[in-house]
Amino acid sequence: MTGIRYIGILILFLALPILVCSQRARPDPNDCRGAILICGDTELGLTPNGVGYNEFEDPGNPTPTCLDFGSFAQAWFKVEVGSDGTFEFVIEPDDGVADYDFAVFGPTTDCSNLGAAIRCSSTNPQAANVPAATGLNATSTDVEEGPGGNGDGFLRQLDVLAGETYYIVVALAVGEGGFSINTGGTTTFPQAAFANDVPDIMECDDDDGSRDGFKTFDFTSLNDDILNGQMNAVVSFYTSLNDANIGNNPISFPFTNTTNPQEIFYRVERTDSECADFNQFEVTVDDSRIDTEADEIIICSTQASENFDLISIIDQLVPNSNLFNITYHNSLNDAIIGSNARVEMVTVTPIPQSIYIKVTDPIGALCDAVISVPLRLMNPPVITIPADLFVCDDDFDGFVTTNLNVQTTEILNGLDPSDHNVRYYANAADRDTGMNSVTNFRNTINPQTLFTRVTQISTGCTSDVEFQLLVTTKPTLAIQEPKILCLNAVDPMPLTVETGFDLYEWSTGESGASLNEILIGTPGDYTVTVTNRSGCQSSLTMTVNASDIAVLDSIDVTDFQRGNNSVTINATGPGDYEFAVDNDVFQDSPDFTGLASGYHNLQVRDKNGCGVYSSQFAILDFQTFFTPNADSYNDLWTLDALSDFPEARLLIYDRYGKLLKQLSPDSSGWDGTFMGEPLPSSTYWFTLELPDRPIVRGYFALKR
Repeated sequence: MTGIRYIGILILFLALPILVCSQRARPDPNDCRGAILICGDTELGLTPNGVGYNEFEDPGNPTPTCLDFGSFAQAWFKVEVGSDGTFEFVIEPDDGVADYDFAVFGPTTDCSNLGAAIRCSSTNPQAANVPAATGLNATSTDVEEGPGGNGDGFLRQLDVLAGETYYIVVALAVGEGGFSINTGGTTTFPQAAFANDVPDIMECDDDDGSRDGFKTFDFTSLNDDILNGQMNAVVSFYTSLNDANIGNNPISFPFTNTTNPQEIFYRVERTDSECADFNQFEVTVDDSRIDTEADEIIICSTQASENFDLISIIDQLVPNSNLFNITYHNSLNDAIIGSNARVEMVTVTPIPQSIYIKVTDPIGALCDAVISVPLRLMNPPVITIPADLFVCDDDFDGFVTTNLNVQTTEILNGLDPSDHNVRYYANAADRDTGMNSVTNFRNTINPQTLFTRVTQISTGCTSDVEFQLLVTTKPTLAIQEPKILCLNAVDPMPLTVETGFDLYEWSTGESGASLNEILIGTPGDYTVTVTNRSGCQSSLTMTVNASDIAVLDSIDVTDFQRGNNSVTINATGPGDYEFAVDNDVFQDSPDFTGLASGYHNLQVRDKNGCGVYSSQFAILDFQTFFTPNADSYNDLWTLDALSDFPEARLLIYDRYGKLLKQLSPDSSGWDGTFMGEPLPSSTYWFTLELPDRPIVRGYFALKR
């Protein structure tokens, strides 16, 4: 035999349909000396534990060659042959898969001198791919098989003679659970005993007045019914099936039950053999299972009174009420003595009352009981129909998940929330059955009707109400580009959003039902929150940036470049500026080149529309020649725009360094004369001294 070997496993035999007989000896059947005698038709229930005494340690008991049975949980059987013939048996595991092995010894009458096994099977049914049943039959020819996958589980039957004795050991090798053993063949066995059925016992607990469910009994009065005419047999009673099977710890009388109900086992054992049979019955003491103090029955109604039929609740108060005599009474005393019975229909009012129900066992086995049933009429809770629930749809898909408990306070309208349960349901059927209540609910349609049941905890009375869940779209405000506020503006600037909302609330603190526009005078971020008729809100923040007319910081002029002069206009301010010279096209750059000498107009314009700054600047440069010939064209030599420099000192020299003329800043120019006399055509030099600037030197030509 192969596979895992389990040691010390419990083998459970419960009401096995086999032909056996139990011995009077007290040892457990996991020892050969406690072997169960196979008799006529009977049933066995047994719980042997472990291997017991290892018979194969005795010198006369060699270990079977197919398996060491001393290592496994086991049970022993004894076969006393009544007539010549054949003997067969089949061992069937209760679960259909456990691996049971067996060995047969004999003929012998001595457990210490069994001799070698004459049959031995240790086939593993799963390894051999055969059913788990094993035993002896008429078709097999081998007398030993196993271990592992060797064999089919069955060996050749025994040819037996009257008076012979054989022993069978059955061991659980792999698996768990009990088994049945069924015998066959042509031989006979000792006469069986029969434990006939007796009915369960139900009695009223009236022997000591304590009504505690315990009572004394003497079961010997059942002996005649159990034996039913059998001779040479005795009856004994036990509190466990195992004790009954091996005859240990019989009940002595008078006996008091230890549990209620309690199962009692009885054993019928023959006096002329070791054969026995077993059965059981149940003892119940005052098993009325009736609570004599019923919970108060609340009738919920808006009326002043209601009729209530007690028959509608009798099965709740009295299990199997059809087995009892039931009467109804107005007083406890009437119920106790069984007088003045009344009808089952009761008129219930807000004034508490009690009806008394008497329960009588017609066969007198159970004690009478009187049930006190309090009754009272109560009004359902008065609740308020709530306003429809508007929920804002943040993602604009028409579906939201919302906590319905926001309706609870309005529905209860002052009722004590600790005494009222408020449940919400998606449909009326769920509300009526009290199933599938919801709290965080996501709508499936819009609008959607929701159903509410309010249950008063102290009374159990309910009231129902409905309301609608409406998913509404949040207000939509168009995003606005940042705005410009001109700091030099005289009037405040308006901020405007869409009309049509129920409330406008501005971060300035201003609010109103039609205040979609406010006036502002300072830059910054301004937020408006709008609310629609459903209470949904959206907010928009608008940014207002400052701008202003430019401030001229300086003008950087690069002059005396003989007509290719340049200028850089340095302006500051919060705005975004562009520049122009002499009313030409505006440009982003403040730099201008190619400028002639003289006066020029400049403009700095704020691109945000906050105004234009205008001014004038001068570029100094000189003429490279002049022709003083009185033709009114180029008759004088001068520096354009010199008049803007009143501290300027302009000196003219001949080529030899002789000072010829000093021109004042406001002079119209030099006419080419010295001491009133015209000077000849030639090259002349000049120096120009300006405060905080380097001296400028140059030359020019006089042409005649």
